[in-house]
Amino acid sequence: MTDIGFDQIRLDALREISSIANGNAATSLSTMLGAKVDIAVPNIMMESLEKIPELLGEREKVVAAVHFSVSGQVGGSMLLLFSPSESLELVNFFTGQNVTQMDSIDEMGLSALKELGNVVTGSYVRVLAEELKVRIAYSVPGFAHDMLGAILDEILARLSLETEYAIIMESEFTVPEKIHQGHLIFILAPKVLSAIIKALASWESSDQTVIRNSNVRANQKP
Repeated sequence: MTDIGFDQIRLDALREISSIANGNAATSLSTMLGAKVDIAVPNIMMESLEKIPELLGEREKVVAAVHFSVSGQVGGSMLLLFSPSESLELVNFFTGQNVTQMDSIDEMGLSALKELGNVVTGSYVRVLAEELKVRIAYSVPGFAHDMLGAILDEILARLSLETEYAIIMESEFTVPEKIHQGHLIFILAPKVLSAIIKALASWESSDQTVIRNSNVRANQKP
């Protein structure tokens, strides 16, 4: 873990935020699909951006990414990453199709992947907004199928942020009889990182982490 003021208590707090957000997202997806969906976070890290390719399989690894710009009082970018094979299986499950190649995914398949990212990211943003007591907006989802390094470079260039760190969450999406591995990555603006560290510091004095699950709403831009 990168030494930037994060300790195990803060990581545990982020894990709890993720747990609640994923529970909400799983409920929404289960309702939409008419089938039970579970989402788990086996591991969560705060690491430097330069380590992301190494952690996920090098810059040349080809991935599918649903990505969002995050703005408001918390700025940055969020990505939901899957391998091409995992993406194809999810598309086929969500749409009932039998797609075997990434370049064969049609608009319905892309919409399914984007909606998955929209539900997961939206849920995470809402819980994070409540914990930090700020307003957070996120864009409509974009999609990219490319090398990991190229996707990261494009997002950083578009954001024009002098940022160095990201929250990396390993994610397991369980649909009937199958677990799909992915990663949710939150690339943080520098001031946001300081705000998160400060907000989570107050949890150190508590014997048990308590998350307030409220109806604070994140604004989604059209």
